[in-house]
Amino acid sequence: MNMRTLIAAEFFKLRKRMMTWVVAGLTVGLIVLLYSVMWSISTRAGTFLSNSQRFSYQEVRRGLFLQAGVPFALAIIAQFGTLLAVILASGAAGSEYAWGTVRLMATSSSGRLKLISARLIVVCALVAGIVLLAVVAALVYSAVITQLNGGADFGFLTVAFVRTQVYAFGRTLLVMAPFVALAFAAAVIWRSTLAGVGTGLAVAFLEPLVSGLMRIGGSPWRDIPNYLIDSNRDVILAQNRLPAGLPDFGQASARELRNRGAHSVEEAALILLLYAAAFIAISFYVYRRRDITSGSGG
Repeated sequence: MNMRTLIAAEFFKLRKRMMTWVVAGLTVGLIVLLYSVMWSISTRAGTFLSNSQRFSYQEVRRGLFLQAGVPFALAIIAQFGTLLAVILASGAAGSEYAWGTVRLMATSSSGRLKLISARLIVVCALVAGIVLLAVVAALVYSAVITQLNGGADFGFLTVAFVRTQVYAFGRTLLVMAPFVALAFAAAVIWRSTLAGVGTGLAVAFLEPLVSGLMRIGGSPWRDIPNYLIDSNRDVILAQNRLPAGLPDFGQASARELRNRGAHSVEEAALILLLYAAAFIAISFYVYRRRDITSGSGG
């Protein structure tokens, strides 16, 4: 099979799997749910305290209007959509072992590396597509809120505005990449969807906790978190400029990042890319070296 045929075959398999549609539905559902919750909260009178700053509930409402809606949607996706992307990547990489079709696919394709490359390309494309679908859902919801409440006259729709949203979209995909690559690699290494999901979710949840303990542990521990995924993820997401008053889902502020001695945006992006590349390289190496044409693929 040539590469185009392999990509088409992998896309067909993942498109037909219920898990793909469940992940997409949950991602869009999270956007709708959290927008609805925040809209309900914004109807209250008075003010509230967040991150040592006081905001009015009207500011929350303005943050849901169309001109500010995309950053909030991307903040939701970066936090919760990453976990769903981990599930999708793990299932794509590990399910062939559970179904016993890995030997058939490996022997019928023209090369193992081509096969796993096609699978990874399709996974990345689906993750990007699901994120885009969630952003579109957020834009539709924000447009309805904006129209019903006179929040904007759509004069803000300029080339600069669109460029800013595209950059924010790219940053969100960047911070998701290491987790997707890690889950994909873990599923390949241990030949199990569950192993990929468990590894990806464990790192996503436990790394911030471990990093926090390291920072209060003094030298030499306090500087180590700056080289891990979570800290550099926060550096990139801080560039998306979430509207005031909206929840940041635990993301570190710019001031907190400065106090930690975090890396620059360019350095953080490079570190995240290196993590993703390393995980992909490991999965390719293991997949190429493993004997999957006999027995159970072990």
